[in-house]
Amino acid sequence: MSGGGGDGDDFAELFGEAKRIDRGPARVDKRTRPAVRSKRAKGGKGPRFRWPDPSDRSCAAAEGVSDRQLLALRRGEPAPEERIDLHGARRDAAGPLLARRIESARAQGLRCVIVIHGRGQHSPLGEAVLKDAVPDWLTKGATGRAVLAFAPAPERLGGQGATLVLLRAPD
Repeated sequence: MSGGGGDGDDFAELFGEAKRIDRGPARVDKRTRPAVRSKRAKGGKGPRFRWPDPSDRSCAAAEGVSDRQLLALRRGEPAPEERIDLHGARRDAAGPLLARRIESARAQGLRCVIVIHGRGQHSPLGEAVLKDAVPDWLTKGATGRAVLAFAPAPERLGGQGATLVLLRAPD
């Protein structure tokens, strides 16, 4: 073998004859690609929510809700137009009650409701059973599709014992 002195046959001797590789189908232009509709839009699992602080599940927003809107909600803006009082209810009854009341408020065209769940100070084990369950109830199923954002109420509206919920406009 030579040391690369310009002999064009060295490559062919080492690797054999080269064959042309088929380039495959023509590339699809992204601008003409058909739009794919999300399954979430029609009866899927519902919108995705983001938690500004992943360790704090008491505050979340659906896609499209800005940090500014979420901050306003934490301040109590817009003012709640209806009160949903779960305080003292059993967990198994509170979830369906919340779902019915959220759907009713949305059907009436209300923009914001306040959910009173308590702080858990009077529960038998001292746990905030309803308070801890509310974020899951607000982000899943039909209720999740009705909610844009939620955050703990400011102290003047109940503080950690209440959650403000921003609702989507009715369909």
